[in-house]
Amino acid sequence: MTPSRYRQLTKAELVQQLEALQAIEEEHRVLLDESSDPIFAFFPDGRYRYVNHVFASGVGRNRLDIIGHKIWDVFPQDEADQRFAVVKWVFENGQTKVIEVRVPRPDGDRFFVTTVKPVLDGSGKAVSVICISKDITDRKCMEEQLARMSQHDPLTDLPNRALFSDRLQRAIADARCNQTRLAVFFVDLDHFKSVNDSLGHSVGDLLLQAAAQRLQACVRKSDTVARMGGDEFVVVMPGIEDAHFALALAEKIRQTLSEPFDLNGRQCAIVSSSIGVAIYPEHGTDELELARNADNAMYQAKAKGRNGVQLFQLV
Repeated sequence: MTPSRYRQLTKAELVQQLEALQAIEEEHRVLLDESSDPIFAFFPDGRYRYVNHVFASGVGRNRLDIIGHKIWDVFPQDEADQRFAVVKWVFENGQTKVIEVRVPRPDGDRFFVTTVKPVLDGSGKAVSVICISKDITDRKCMEEQLARMSQHDPLTDLPNRALFSDRLQRAIADARCNQTRLAVFFVDLDHFKSVNDSLGHSVGDLLLQAAAQRLQACVRKSDTVARMGGDEFVVVMPGIEDAHFALALAEKIRQTLSEPFDLNGRQCAIVSSSIGVAIYPEHGTDELELARNADNAMYQAKAKGRNGVQLFQLV
């Protein structure tokens, strides 16, 4: 009879191995419980099998109020449905899925990348799903900041030339679809260079910022005010009734910009503006034509002595 290759463990050895396994299990539990990342697990019916402290704190609950309860007891119906749809898919397919999740918080939304991973039995069936989240809020904020910087003027925080182009294209498409008019204003501050030369570029920057604020205060929420560069601004005004409506607003802008600017508490700058107006579809049916004709109208206003409003006219 061939002797067994494995000897039978003594009772003391079995107890020692069991204690070692329990110690490892306790270490793993502590690692999960104290992890700085939210970790949680589900039963197939949507009940929480496990949640760590960070997850419970993130949803403003006690762990005991979550474990054993269903996801719909923790999150609003729509949000719970969306989250569990992913968990259900992982249970059914036995494959890992990575998703991005937004968690509303009173102090500001948090964003997470969550890895949803199945725990398989010997037959390959998912018996549990464990989720590990990584907070990416700082990265999302940076991405949003970079995206904003690419579309906004850093000095005035107004839309820049690229975003103005996109807004104008959309406004033209809407006007064409709805058979309405829109106006484009080109606004140039008269004698801005003399402000820079006499008071300095830092005061000139304050003037541009103050002018941007006045422009925004003159228009509707549906309108776009953008800075094209230097001392040139542009306004896109969709849904106007006629040219008279546009000219009335342009005159309001001219009068507003002609009032003295108190820039740093000591110096006041008095400037005027020349404003050119082009109307869709009378003065152009595409972005380039409208912008060019509004720009031409602005130069026509300057040629007439500045500090005026000029509707585009063929010369």
